[in-house]
Amino acid sequence: MNKLTGLILLSGSSPSTTNIHYLSGFTAPDPFLFLKTGSGGFLCVSAMEKGRAEKQSTAGTQVFTPGDLGLAGKKAWNHVEQIKALMSRAGVKRLQVPSDFPAGLFQTLEKKGISISVARHPACPERKVKDAAEISKLRKSQQAAVAAMKAGIGLIGSAEIGKNNTLYIGKEKLTSEKVRQLIHKTLIDYDCAGVETIVAGGDQGTDPHERGHGPLFAGQSIILDIFPRSEKTGYWGDITRTVCRGPAAPELKKLYNAVKAAQLAALKMVKPGICADEIHRNCCDIFEKRGFQTLEKEGRHVGFIHGTGHGVGLDIHELPRVGRSGEILEEGNVITIEPGLYYPGLGGVRIEDTVAVTEDGFRFLAACPKKFELL
Repeated sequence: MNKLTGLILLSGSSPSTTNIHYLSGFTAPDPFLFLKTGSGGFLCVSAMEKGRAEKQSTAGTQVFTPGDLGLAGKKAWNHVEQIKALMSRAGVKRLQVPSDFPAGLFQTLEKKGISISVARHPACPERKVKDAAEISKLRKSQQAAVAAMKAGIGLIGSAEIGKNNTLYIGKEKLTSEKVRQLIHKTLIDYDCAGVETIVAGGDQGTDPHERGHGPLFAGQSIILDIFPRSEKTGYWGDITRTVCRGPAAPELKKLYNAVKAAQLAALKMVKPGICADEIHRNCCDIFEKRGFQTLEKEGRHVGFIHGTGHGVGLDIHELPRVGRSGEILEEGNVITIEPGLYYPGLGGVRIEDTVAVTEDGFRFLAACPKKFELL
């Protein structure tokens, strides 16, 4: 970065908050500023947060309060004044901001005569490639996800099949909410938080982001998608399994086997140097050959209606994308491989693992069985 130009980040939105975490090692519940320069980073935090920021921040990051920057009264709480003071302290004459920077603050800085522009490139492109320490953090979150998955599937597998194929635990109906509650309790034991966990049965599972609600039934596909965030490190895990309590109809088993085959084929393709589009296209080809088309039916898209995967790190969805992205995989990428098929009236199936791209292939961050029928 040019010595006279700095990148200013304001925490608050997910991209900027996690970029600041990546660059400085620090996070806080209230908005704060980070200035990235060619010589290091500059944090501006409240006096309450200074001690913690100094302990947590990475080498090369200087920590200031508004008071340290000579600001008092109303100016101490004004982000424009804080930015001007940080620029002066860092010797920066021009600013760049990421695309999620607040428009109102951008305009105010312009009116104050500050040379400011929107950066053309991501603030932290280096986040795509994880080092050993990051992969270790991701592995722990993925291990938590696997433990929670085993607990959730275990509960479904232990359910009795009652009248109208309704599942029961004792005298109570088994619901998506009860399974999700057990998943979240398990994640707490691993110091992780479950966010938007999916337990969706039957036609609910044909909407990939439907969380699921109400009673669960035998003979239907049940999608469990768990993506926990570590409370300690901020890194995520991500795993999906699809199960059926009791025997599944032949067409539903055929659906499951197609997704399992596509995921296995996709995993075998993962290696440095491959274009992510090739992996996605291969999944599409497998589904087409097995008779599962992706199309619009009665005003709704059905079949394989999402990408094959995405990067995982301090954000649950980050680069590289495994789909129609044109991105080339590199050693150190951590990605999901999660093909799926969705047909109302039949059901939804998705199978997902998070893997690290290695020198000659890939490595699972945590192993978890794939078993469809729970008999």
